[in-house]
Amino acid sequence: MVSPVQDWFLEDMRARLTEGTRARQMLITLMADYWLAEGALAPSGVLVDLMGDFGVSVSGSRTLLSRLTKEGRLVAVKEGRRTFYRLSGQTRVRLAGGLRRIADFGDPHRGAAGRWTCIAFSVPEQQRAVRQQLRKGLSWLGFAPLYDGLWITPRPVARDAESLVVSLGVGHASVFEGSIDGIGGCHGKPTDAWDIEGIAELYGEFLTGTSGIEGMGGADPAEALVLRTELVNVWRSFPRIDPDLPLDLLPPNWLRTQAQASFVRTYDALAPAAMRRVRGAVDRIAPDYGQHVAAHILGTRIGAMLS
Repeated sequence: MVSPVQDWFLEDMRARLTEGTRARQMLITLMADYWLAEGALAPSGVLVDLMGDFGVSVSGSRTLLSRLTKEGRLVAVKEGRRTFYRLSGQTRVRLAGGLRRIADFGDPHRGAAGRWTCIAFSVPEQQRAVRQQLRKGLSWLGFAPLYDGLWITPRPVARDAESLVVSLGVGHASVFEGSIDGIGGCHGKPTDAWDIEGIAELYGEFLTGTSGIEGMGGADPAEALVLRTELVNVWRSFPRIDPDLPLDLLPPNWLRTQAQASFVRTYDALAPAAMRRVRGAVDRIAPDYGQHVAAHILGTRIGAMLS
């Protein structure tokens, strides 16, 4: 059983940090966690069975698989009367990049303020939808609004920002990099673009929540799968709300490094039990496809797998 603390942690933080429907998040995360290798095939029956652990019905799971395939996120593969799914090439690249970002996020060696990427833009009111898409895209790149039309990030993502501007057809935008002067005093700090107190509170809540999960390596396999999947869905949102903000501009004892270490320990500790649940479903439904399944282990090196 999930304790009240764990239940609060998962429900509350997921609601505040993640986007999209829960079922959609869980299915994509399952594919990323256990079938990320190029060409890895997930039997449809296995995915439907595992989604049942998250309270998703058989019909709901099959509808979601069909929808994600039509969107180009998954590719359906027929072998005789059996159906398998694999990640599309674009989705696989994006998820692999997200995994690297998760593994690198919180590196304490990125401590000092350096160069910032800035974008200044103006989108007319009659193009409100474009403006919303631009703001959403910039947020995913780690930008935040310092002023209404000036967004900044400590990440070196100028090319990505330029590509976003071009893809949306924004006519009035300038992307540039440089140091930001006037730190402190009446000019404020570049970190004023972020809700520093709110982010600090979220880190504290994350550590409180994971403290009740870290020792659950021997959990029931189905429970471990759910906890591990929920955990990574929550954690993957932190690099968006805190794009490795420079430590020398943040309050003392910033909890990013501690939270990242707790995430890695918990995610890795739950892997063996979660893998038993996944492999058990594969062995029962499509035993000849067991070699396609592997779980990521982050605490050793990026790319380490548990098969």
